[in-house]
Amino acid sequence: MRNEIKFKGSYEQLRKIINSQSAQRTFPNRTINSLYFDTASLNDYRDSEEGTVPRKKIRVRWYGTSRFEGVATGTLETKKTLSNHREKTSVSIKGITQEEILSLVNNLRGEKLIPVVVVTYQRQYFQNKKHHRFTLDSKIVYSNISRTFKYLNRTFDYTNILELKINTNVDSSIAMNGYADLQTRFSKYCEAVKRFRN
Repeated sequence: MRNEIKFKGSYEQLRKIINSQSAQRTFPNRTINSLYFDTASLNDYRDSEEGTVPRKKIRVRWYGTSRFEGVATGTLETKKTLSNHREKTSVSIKGITQEEILSLVNNLRGEKLIPVVVVTYQRQYFQNKKHHRFTLDSKIVYSNISRTFKYLNRTFDYTNILELKINTNVDSSIAMNGYADLQTRFSKYCEAVKRFRN
């Protein structure tokens, strides 16, 4: 179980937080893509906006610059937010069709879901000596997706997001030490929906 504490600010502000924790790079930068599914009435989006708990999000994630077309290889992830922590389950997928993914997604949730948006961004990885993990996301792109997985419109978000990932038994006051004004509930999925569906 883990907590995720998010900060929003300029690239320089967020790097200052990382440097203050003596965190070092742990992995090469990657381009991350997340295809989100939701009900036709966007129940997951609305739950997230309202802060409802428990709540879930389901997505397919893959790396690199390729679009989600035809046959998919990546990870099917379900994120659950509870009152005091978050849980994530992942299932590797390889060479399955879009129709098979829809069937798998619907079976996992027990209800009919549709593809909604793709979120693409650049991620940097850091960790300090206390094993607190940090990820810095930038160059965010939102793509509107049809029910047949066709890419429609896209828009750019120049927001920078830092996530601190810590175990639930770790004192989260580390996140409040001089940077409380940068904390945020930022959700890439919700921001994408706002761009296209509201």
